[in-house]
Amino acid sequence: MNTDRRTQKTKRHLAEALKHLILEKGYDAITVQDIIDKADVGRSTFYAHYEGKDQLLVGNINFQQELANHPTINLSYLFQHTRENLPLVRALFGTRGMDIITNHFTELCAAKIIEDHKTRSARSKTAQRLFRYKAEAAAGGIIRMLFKWLEDGATIPADEMAAHATTILTAVITPD
Repeated sequence: MNTDRRTQKTKRHLAEALKHLILEKGYDAITVQDIIDKADVGRSTFYAHYEGKDQLLVGNINFQQELANHPTINLSYLFQHTRENLPLVRALFGTRGMDIITNHFTELCAAKIIEDHKTRSARSKTAQRLFRYKAEAAAGGIIRMLFKWLEDGATIPADEMAAHATTILTAVITPD
């Protein structure tokens, strides 16, 4: 087995261990020792890949690859993927882990909005700064809407929510 496949397998085991532990005992109560025990890996192996449990939490969010490879923010996938992981999201509500995830999702989405609109954004420093603020506002609003929807049980279809998010995105980032 080559090193890359071993690394992927180790990361997968660590991610699964964290997921199971979140569901069992809640994010805030989990220690790195709990994770390495559950994943059956050594402490040095864990720290070779992650600085701590927070980095493991955000480092294994599956939609990141889908987000990076899509020409725009794939809102449909974002809503569908998080809906499929509703039990895990519910277990994170009210924990420091939810704050970490919310901030991480917002930063990823804002960066993607900025990247997607780089060629269309104005050239002056002030205009670029204003666009960045608008991108941050759109991303924050969409992620807040996403987690409120999940908190309410995600009963509205994911595609309908993605359409509403697209409306927000379009309204906020349309050039002046």
